[in-house]
Amino acid sequence: MSKSKDQPSDQSTGASPASVSEVRADLALGERPWYDLLSQEHPTSLYYAVIYLAPGDYHRFHSPTNWVVERRRHFAGELYSVSPYLQRTLPGLFTLNERVVLLGRWRWGFFSFVPVGATNVGSIKVNFDRELRTNSLTTDTAADRAAEEAAARGELYTGFSEATYETASPVLQGHALRRGEEMGGFQLGSTIVLVFEAPLGKVDEQGQLRGGWNWGVEKGVKVKMGQALGWVSEE
Repeated sequence: MSKSKDQPSDQSTGASPASVSEVRADLALGERPWYDLLSQEHPTSLYYAVIYLAPGDYHRFHSPTNWVVERRRHFAGELYSVSPYLQRTLPGLFTLNERVVLLGRWRWGFFSFVPVGATNVGSIKVNFDRELRTNSLTTDTAADRAAEEAAARGELYTGFSEATYETASPVLQGHALRRGEEMGGFQLGSTIVLVFEAPLGKVDEQGQLRGGWNWGVEKGVKVKMGQALGWVSEE
């Protein structure tokens, strides 16, 4: 049966066998039996981090953990500066700029990795995506084509184009990435936004937080390639 035109196309390239094997084993550690899925014994929460890249910083990006990228959404937005000043003064800056939202899962649940474009640095490359074109003046982007197709059907454009990575690994139904594996890069630098699900710790009788997600960095510090942003304590 042919795929519906409204469904996102698959733009994946093959993941390495080593990545598939390692990520599959890591995800298995987080699997829970069906009768435990509604249990309140394992509460989770959403966490986020915004990593600003100055022009002089390392401009490639690497996977922060073992995870599976299931799909991509490309929002062809603006290219405002993402300087700390504008982050403070322009509400919703990261939802206005051009961005590539990579959606998937890791051992603890939902995981997303979002490279955001900025002034003079709208070019975002994802190594395992065959079609993605951002900030292109010579080539119609997937987002442009999606807008044209929606207009031809008389429908409202949703604001993004979508693609899947299911064929990269039929077992994992997405593109497997190992911690530290290069994912892509910017032309110069911009910003990475991480939004992810992780276990929620519990406060003990002494008022101390036990278990759950722990941040290893503080707001405003410089982060180096390979430095841990945090960890999950399974106390």
